[in-house]
Amino acid sequence: MFSSFKQSSFKVNNAIINYRIGGKGPPLLLLHGYPQCHVHWHAVAPLLKSEFTLIIPDLRGYGDSIGPEPDPEHQHYSKRTMAKDMVALMTELGHEHFFLAGHDRGARVAYRLTLDYQDKVKRLASIDTIPTAEVWAAMDMNAALDAFHWPFLAQPAPLPEKLIGADPDYFLMYLLNRWMGKNNTLADAAVCEYQRHFRKPSVLQAMAEDYRAGATIDLVHDKQDIEQGKKITCPVFVPYAKQYTGTSLLKIWEKWALDVTELCVDCGHFIAEEEPEICAQALKRFFLDKKAGISPAFQNYTRGRRNNSV
Repeated sequence: MFSSFKQSSFKVNNAIINYRIGGKGPPLLLLHGYPQCHVHWHAVAPLLKSEFTLIIPDLRGYGDSIGPEPDPEHQHYSKRTMAKDMVALMTELGHEHFFLAGHDRGARVAYRLTLDYQDKVKRLASIDTIPTAEVWAAMDMNAALDAFHWPFLAQPAPLPEKLIGADPDYFLMYLLNRWMGKNNTLADAAVCEYQRHFRKPSVLQAMAEDYRAGATIDLVHDKQDIEQGKKITCPVFVPYAKQYTGTSLLKIWEKWALDVTELCVDCGHFIAEEEPEICAQALKRFFLDKKAGISPAFQNYTRGRRNNSV
């Protein structure tokens, strides 16, 4: 995996960010989600590297990145702080403007980065994710049972860390199997990397802090934007998984952005790993604004529209 990519690290904001970089063309920052690391993009990266310079980091505390100790307000693992990490990394690499794609927790960092740095992001792809405030607003009994990890991981330390740490492989595989689509399996090499990191107490702590921030300071930041009527001004692409999310996200995202396109992909939550060719082709089309050359397979999955209204 990532055989043609250079691996490096960058110290910023009391964290050390591990990342890979490779390819050629306009810069595209790819952000992974929970419970994974940058390896989530292993199948998509080879399909994108001929047209983009790919920057693929581990979020602070995840993977081989190192995060700071938690703070009482969970600021150290807020999406605003994580977004600052990424902006600093891209600036260090000489990219003042860039394309941005995120999945799951990485998508939360991505939309926060786009809201906070509107001039930096040319286009945003948020994969199978809606804003944090929308998740909590819709959290009824059924949602709490389905997305049990949200309230569980947000519990005060060290409860989730201790419970997960008792058998991290079981908990990780339970989540991966629960969220992947029917008849789909993730690459063994990728799963081995997820297991390697998930066994680290520091990673479990960072992941829990990520979710604690999502129930506190991240929610504050989202609500402030809602109250101020702040919206994302660049084009936004929102692919969603038919076998995981199962329903259109367009109406939700139209509350947050001025220009939204969506795509339904018939797989589980891990679109970039379960359907890498469709994912890569969709990202190319969106970021490069290609109007032709789309395969029939991709066309069969396409569903959505563009909204230019304020």
